[in-house]
Amino acid sequence: MPAISSSAPGKVILFGEHAVVYGRPALAVPVRALSARAVVQAAPLAEPGSVWIQAPDIELEAWLSDLPAGHPLAAALRGVLQALHIPRAPACKVRLHSTIPIASGLGSGAAASVALIRAFAAFLGRPLEPEQVSAIAYEVEKLYHGTPSGIDNTVIAYEMPVFFVRGDPNRIERLSVARPFDLLIADTGIPSPTAVAVGDLRQAWLGDRERYEALFDRVGEIARQARQVLEAGDPQALGP
Repeated sequence: MPAISSSAPGKVILFGEHAVVYGRPALAVPVRALSARAVVQAAPLAEPGSVWIQAPDIELEAWLSDLPAGHPLAAALRGVLQALHIPRAPACKVRLHSTIPIASGLGSGAAASVALIRAFAAFLGRPLEPEQVSAIAYEVEKLYHGTPSGIDNTVIAYEMPVFFVRGDPNRIERLSVARPFDLLIADTGIPSPTAVAVGDLRQAWLGDRERYEALFDRVGEIARQARQVLEAGDPQALGP
């Protein structure tokens, strides 16, 4: 059986970062210059159900059975088996590699999950639709971020610019960009785990909800204005 591979892009949130967790809209786009790639290959000499995982970017080499339930990569693979009602996978080797900087706000975790989910499901002969891929990846995002909005797994699984509102499946809307524009993304090289930022903001919100709800409202309004600008083909107005 030939090896099965799948890739997933990174992402960047243009407007609405963090406020999207609190129900305000956000705009996000896939970043195809960066990606995660998963390759699944049969291991006919291994015991049935054995899944060997290699992820050199995080210095991981382990059997799926040895990883705890809370390990994100393990959760992605187990989520596929559960969704497909497959109690035991054929023996295989899974290798994951990513060019997306970790803990940099570029969706490294969600991209790894999406690439793994797609490749593993295809290896099992049951490719999943973007909606299913996104749903499994969202459960993994909870392990990374605690209270994710769902925007990372959505924009990466669907691989399209989105206008996103948390908790409303009918508000996953394609963002129409009337005129192309260039976006420069700079990486400081200093990791900043999203879960920490999300947790700090939540503590601030709990301490002064009225103030932060007003700030989130303003952030949401900026996101709506930005959508109008992009759909009108006036990217020069994005800076101000």
